[in-house]
Amino acid sequence: MALALPLIGCGGSDPSLMGGQDGGTTGDGGTNLALFEPCTDNAQCATGLCTQISYDRSPTPICTYKCDAANMNAMCPMGCNAKGYCKKPM
Repeated sequence: MALALPLIGCGGSDPSLMGGQDGGTTGDGGTNLALFEPCTDNAQCATGLCTQISYDRSPTPICTYKCDAANMNAMCPMGCNAKGYCKKPM
């Protein structure tokens, strides 16, 4: 007599293993987090970009925009940092 055992497991992907454009992560977060909010994937952000590349002091990736001194992004209230993303207020 064979017993049917239910299988319990976790699905999905580890966002840290999924690379997106500009070092962002991709996934299906589907929220609309504001600029500089902690995130785990691009889809969570209203900005469309979730990254930690240019934010050395941030413990997690955050929502941001790309920009530079020659092409300022009006959505970056503090201007651009040296790595080409919105400058985060202190």
